[in-house]
Amino acid sequence: MWLAKFKIWHETCLIRPLCVKYGITDLVYLLNSWTNSKGFFYTELHILQGPEESKKKFIREFKKDKSIVKFEKAGNYIITLNRKPSKEKIYEILFDSRLIYIKPVVQRSDGFEEWEIACWEKESLMKILNISYFKTEIKQIKQTKISDIFIPKLYPGLSTKQKQALELAVKKGYYNFPRKIDLEKLANLSKVKRQTFQENLRRAEKKLVPFLSESID
Repeated sequence: MWLAKFKIWHETCLIRPLCVKYGITDLVYLLNSWTNSKGFFYTELHILQGPEESKKKFIREFKKDKSIVKFEKAGNYIITLNRKPSKEKIYEILFDSRLIYIKPVVQRSDGFEEWEIACWEKESLMKILNISYFKTEIKQIKQTKISDIFIPKLYPGLSTKQKQALELAVKKGYYNFPRKIDLEKLANLSKVKRQTFQENLRRAEKKLVPFLSESID
């Protein structure tokens, strides 16, 4: 199978300016699409990462986009149904049923997107380079066996503070080897005591480890 990793600047993306404006990272899954007499419809899953207040501002503005006809939110997860008057060439390429999105599209807070896609045929992957709205940098393209596909599943019931602690720890490299930051500095960034931050993080980890082990089994 062919695997491609792209770094993309998507000039017309509706969420790009919001991610930049509010410092949000949005993990986007393209779930499905269809066409009928009313236009072209597509469903996306958004998983937001960032400060809670920034997420709220992001969502308030995001919901105003005229292409969104249905909007559901559950915790950190947002599912949207979008409609376009007709199926444009860009959507024919991105929703090509031959493509396998093995990881979410990462819309970063600096405006760039990270894509990781697989396909049995190289040709379908290369069509992304011809999308006029994209400024694309190929990070990697090779023929390989795919051993890691991330399929979204709702997190177990983490509290807001637990989510914030976990997201910050991941973002700042606490789980890197070697670690890039310690608990004391993470607590300072969160403006809480070290013991409080550590408790929130440990409670989040306690809920996540059994949850993740189900996938390993």
